[in-house]
Amino acid sequence: MAEWDQLLQGTLVQWTEKIFGGGYRPEEAVPLCGGAQKEVHRIRCSNGFNFVLYNWDVERNYFREELEREEQDSPISGFGGEAFRDASVFLNSLKVRTPELYHFEPAGATVGAAFAFVEFIEGREASDFFVAEPQLQDRIFEPLAEMVNTMHRQVRTFWGRLQESLPPALSAGCHKPMLPALHRELDYLAEGIPDIHRHAGELARVMEDLAAAIGVRPQYGFIHAELGPNHVLVDKQLRPYLIDLDGALYFDPEYEHSFLEFRFANYGRYFANSRLDPVRMAFYKLNHHLSYAAGAHRLLQRGYPDAEEVKGIMDYNRDQALRMLAEYR
Repeated sequence: MAEWDQLLQGTLVQWTEKIFGGGYRPEEAVPLCGGAQKEVHRIRCSNGFNFVLYNWDVERNYFREELEREEQDSPISGFGGEAFRDASVFLNSLKVRTPELYHFEPAGATVGAAFAFVEFIEGREASDFFVAEPQLQDRIFEPLAEMVNTMHRQVRTFWGRLQESLPPALSAGCHKPMLPALHRELDYLAEGIPDIHRHAGELARVMEDLAAAIGVRPQYGFIHAELGPNHVLVDKQLRPYLIDLDGALYFDPEYEHSFLEFRFANYGRYFANSRLDPVRMAFYKLNHHLSYAAGAHRLLQRGYPDAEEVKGIMDYNRDQALRMLAEYR
């Protein structure tokens, strides 16, 4: 905490008073859960006001090694302050509820890493309400489902981040550029997890077969790209808020739905969509399980807090990938 004590006495004070005014002096910085690719702290001010500070410092990114080796060639990336800012502004224009963005400062001459001051939502994760009474669930998850549908109804003819103006190769589809990174994740898992090592060749064939069966489509919807229940905060008025918007982009909605399907216990009641492509759903589901197993394994190797929870994530996704393999034999 020494570095935060120093920050609370210096730069953070200056920025806080510049953004909010002289009566707002930061007195405490409390780290919040998550933050594998950015630092997240709740800042308490002298007048009782709280806000959240996001800091995109690559030096503190648990996936720094991959970033510096430029291995993030997958179109889905959860790192980037500018992407967060753009998504926040865009979703606000759609009336999709997200915490208010008070200020965003890009990296540059005055600051070494991009940061943002964001509204603090006093709330609970969406998963806390999975076993609530049906009427209570309806109050939370029906509006959340409409927020998701509103995002996915925003379409354009090429995939990518909001500010990307040059379309990727449309003939390839957005799933094709994911394959090199997915093979690399599989190789990484095979090195450290015996069960994956034994079945790596079969898993690779299933990935390639599914990818080859996916056809090109004419348009792509806007997705959050990591919409688990831990990225939905529910406030005291039972209003859902989407958080961690860094990876949002135009993409196949099946990428989102295949993730929602295994992260939300009530997916069938609120989010199920019969118009989705089942082949894309299967491809992205396998992608999620391999990617999240690999990411969790890396975090365990690099000293990430909450090791028990991270190991649970790794084990679950490993088991799900192997279960999918058994189904495709």
